[in-house]
Amino acid sequence: PIERLDYAEAQDDYVSLHSDGKSYLKQQTISSLEAALDPQRFVRIHRSTIVALDYIQELHPMFAGRMLARLKDLRRTELNVARERVRELKQRLGVI
Repeated sequence: PIERLDYAEAQDDYVSLHSDGKSYLKQQTISSLEAALDPQRFVRIHRSTIVALDYIQELHPMFAGRMLARLKDLRRTELNVARERVRELKQRLGVI
């Protein structure tokens, strides 16, 4: 269910959906998935990644204006935040 989706990553014409520590591959583009998701709950942080806002644990600055989003999972997954998406992500998280 969408309510349990933690994040999604593009893989060509598929998306890898991550939920409860498991991954599921679905034939769908990341853009069409983004259009179907609630924009109040999900944010696109990279051209190939969408994440649930409440699943982000912390942000870490990187070089060249980029950031790293560390997630609330046991593996402490880290996802790259594109430079052009940092400002929106910070605003959505209430950091700025």
